[in-house]
Amino acid sequence: MSKDMQEFQEYLKTIGWTLFVAIIVVSITVIDLRINTSSKKITSEKLLIESNDDITGYLNPKLAIDELLYQEKTDGANYIINLKLAFLYELIKDYNGAEENYQKALLKSQNSAFSVYKSAIFYAKQKKYQKALAISALFPQTKDKKIYEMKARFYDALASSFLSDKDYPNAVKIFKIAHKYARNTDKTLELKTAKDTAHSYSEYADKFISENNPVHAAQMLENALEFYPDPYAMYKLALVYQGVDNIKAQKYMERAYNAAPEIVNLDMYNKLLRDIVKEYNDTGEYSKASFYKLKQENFKRKLAGSNIFKDDIKIENFKIHKSSGFIFSRKKYYVIFDLKNNSSYPVDNLFIKIIIKPRGENIIETEKKIITRNNPIEPKKTAKSIAVPFESKETALGRYAEIQILAKKDIRAKWVVIDYLTASFTK
Repeated sequence: MSKDMQEFQEYLKTIGWTLFVAIIVVSITVIDLRINTSSKKITSEKLLIESNDDITGYLNPKLAIDELLYQEKTDGANYIINLKLAFLYELIKDYNGAEENYQKALLKSQNSAFSVYKSAIFYAKQKKYQKALAISALFPQTKDKKIYEMKARFYDALASSFLSDKDYPNAVKIFKIAHKYARNTDKTLELKTAKDTAHSYSEYADKFISENNPVHAAQMLENALEFYPDPYAMYKLALVYQGVDNIKAQKYMERAYNAAPEIVNLDMYNKLLRDIVKEYNDTGEYSKASFYKLKQENFKRKLAGSNIFKDDIKIENFKIHKSSGFIFSRKKYYVIFDLKNNSSYPVDNLFIKIIIKPRGENIIETEKKIITRNNPIEPKKTAKSIAVPFESKETALGRYAEIQILAKKDIRAKWVVIDYLTASFTK
């Protein structure tokens, strides 16, 4: 073999080994990249171990579990892997797998604060209360803000489980513990636990209300308001006191209305004020009666632009008038009535809806804006001969019809029934 041929063969061997090594390096790089990309994917999918929320949108938790199990074989002492595995097992509702990995994390970390926290939360959600409390006892006894936060979140989760079981005594007791720890953390967590505590007291009150025990119901709602000024608790408290102590009822009704007017039954609030005025007039306390009468008028005046109260508007001299027309053609009718303003403030905006139910015939509806700011009805005055047109075939109407009249003062408001009567058709 010539020298040139030997050199050429050595050259081919060198190229071959170089390609082989390159293939190995690339393969290792790809495997490493796959593992690293997988880890980044877990992070990018918000699979953060610090999160307390269920990440229901995770794309493929079972694949992530397989990858984490592979990582556990190569990094067995890393308890964070077990916490991630536990989280994913919870996500797919494999609670045995989750529990096994929480126990591994506790063992590997020698009961680190974070392992204790995540494990205790898990048992609280599973309603394994004794285990949850036993593990929570492993929290470090320090005044570190992070430890306080973990304790606050754990007790909040534990109380939520008791509340879902309708175990109200334990729920309110443990929510108060959660709030105590949260007060040493940040305002957001403090507010959350305050609201949760108030809500648990409010639900406890519902139990007493259903048992016709207003005394204990009122006490629970008073307790709720010590933690958070929930307008629903105020409103419920007003309803509990109504008819028993109308002054207290009015105080809480007013607070609820100022905080969330949409939850208050306005007719009920107006009636409550009217009842208080009557009570003081009956007992001869006329100055107090005048005070609440003024409060009632101010309340009604504030709402006059968008709400209708019972007896404020009265329909008078109602009739249906038929205009002349050709045989078998659609006839034009007019609903004609007088409208009296019984209130102490002007009516300057009013929509009317009339539902006509002829006996044995189809229902007819018509609506119209009948009062505007340019032509209001002043207090205690009457608008004469208001006409609202509608059309129907001659044969569609009998001699008599049941009439329902609804009104509203704002186009976005709900219709309010103001009259229900029977009328005859006239030529």
